[in-house]
Amino acid sequence: MADVQISNTPGTDRGSSSWVWAIVVLVLLAVVAYFVFGGGMGGGDSTDIDINTPGAGTPSTPPAGGGATPPPN
Repeated sequence: MADVQISNTPGTDRGSSSWVWAIVVLVLLAVVAYFVFGGGMGGGDSTDIDINTPGAGTPSTPPAGGGATPPPN
């Protein structure tokens, strides 16, 4: 039988590519954090939303006896 020798020499590319991926992930996290916590491109403007529903009032108090109201006669 022949002697087979397999030697894997680690390349220098593997270490540098992991640093590149780490920097890409950090940049993406910084961009997401800017939009989530910093208000994004709007500069922190707030929008005033006023909802007026016609005919909506405060609910009436339930009858003293409690339970369901009887049907009309």
